[in-house]
Amino acid sequence: MPLQTQNSESEKPYSDFIQPFLIDHSSIRGRLVRVGKVLDDILGAHNYPLAVSSHLAEQIVIACLLSATLDKDGILTVQTKGDGAVRFIVVDVMAGGIIRGYAEVDKARLKKANKQKLSDLLGKGYLAVTLDAGGSKERYQSVVELAGDSISEVFKGYFLRSQQGEIAVHVALRAPGKTSTHWLAGGIIIERMPVEGGKQKEVTKEEQDEIWERTKIFMRTLKDNEMLGEDITPQNLLYRLFNEDGVWVYKLQHLKAGCRCSRARIRNVLKTLPKEELLQSLDKDGKMSVHCQFCNKRESFSRADINRLYRKTVKSNA
Repeated sequence: MPLQTQNSESEKPYSDFIQPFLIDHSSIRGRLVRVGKVLDDILGAHNYPLAVSSHLAEQIVIACLLSATLDKDGILTVQTKGDGAVRFIVVDVMAGGIIRGYAEVDKARLKKANKQKLSDLLGKGYLAVTLDAGGSKERYQSVVELAGDSISEVFKGYFLRSQQGEIAVHVALRAPGKTSTHWLAGGIIIERMPVEGGKQKEVTKEEQDEIWERTKIFMRTLKDNEMLGEDITPQNLLYRLFNEDGVWVYKLQHLKAGCRCSRARIRNVLKTLPKEELLQSLDKDGKMSVHCQFCNKRESFSRADINRLYRKTVKSNA
């Protein structure tokens, strides 16, 4: 059966995207993700050890797989937090495909840790998924215990406990090395949605079960080099996997690294603090530095900048 599309895109880029899809005549939906420049931009802003960068990259893929239905003001946050050498890893995916992420690391403890297993890096803790839909909509959060040696394993536990649905997920990762100076990662998820009662079903439960098992088998044939192949279009890859039952692809969602911080936003935050407290924070050169942990940028504010926040001058004690 040929690939069917709804507002799909066939042009490049073949990296930094989310491709939603569904399997024809079934309750199975899915997302295919590939990120390259996004990882280079986010990880390149920090000097993390390879193991930390790898777990952060995997968490970025998982967050993207979860974020395909964000509204225009929505923000999805995936955070893993523990008592280990890596205190936490947090990823935000904002509406419009803007992604940011960072990790907080105890470098001294990290030297003694097993750097391969997530459980040894993060220790005991939890994974939290938070959806802030924006506006007056209710904020949703789900928390599960960290259980597994990878972000993907923890995520499977989250989905089973929080969503009470069936999923299959696979993530592939390629760190910079001899053959490439760039990061590249990809992921695919298929999700079996519950069938709403009262609606006439096109196929029986037994047929739905067969399609689900067959789709999982097809997904297991996906090789990492295919998932990470930037010369392979997402549409062609999905057709190769699922053409036997038919697959619909929807509008491709582009991704890019970005941060919500800005000098204007920082100014607004500083204005909520007492003026004298800010002035007392000035260093010997008469400046105060504000650091964004996500993008690793710093904004400097002088006494004159602080005075302008309040639109009146504070006399110097000097």
